[in-house]
Amino acid sequence: MPNHAAEAIANEFLRRRADDAWPQQMLIQKLVYIAHGWNLAINDQPLVDELPQAWDNGPVFRSIWNHIRDNGYGGEHCTLIEPFDGDEISADLLKSERQVIDHVWRKYGHLRAIDLSRMTHEPGTPWAQAYLGRGRNAELDNPVIRQHFIELALAGRGQ
Repeated sequence: MPNHAAEAIANEFLRRRADDAWPQQMLIQKLVYIAHGWNLAINDQPLVDELPQAWDNGPVFRSIWNHIRDNGYGGEHCTLIEPFDGDEISADLLKSERQVIDHVWRKYGHLRAIDLSRMTHEPGTPWAQAYLGRGRNAELDNPVIRQHFIELALAGRGQ
């Protein structure tokens, strides 16, 4: 399976939004992280080609943060565009990856950014392990993320 640019996965969520208002970056960061985690658990492969970092407000993909800082939102539905040619950043997703993104959007897309951030801050989460164990901006490890999302799936089945 391919790994995709974080900005391309961010655009998958930005295109699903119902409005053209600038979104909170925290919301997009958390949706991409959650999709990455569920893809690790379900498809046993990273969705994103970089590791998220443990920032104060939860997991962050540095490339998304840098892109929005340097270029802002520019496409239809405030998507992220290539600064050189103006094309929307996209990924050639596999069907299984698209299904994960659709699932994440249905389950989490209606939540507020702060609610998603709180979810990532719970004790024992990959963010908590990295941030409290190795410090601010430490990378979250894919095996730890994968195990966390597998545990979430198992807990959900038990309810």
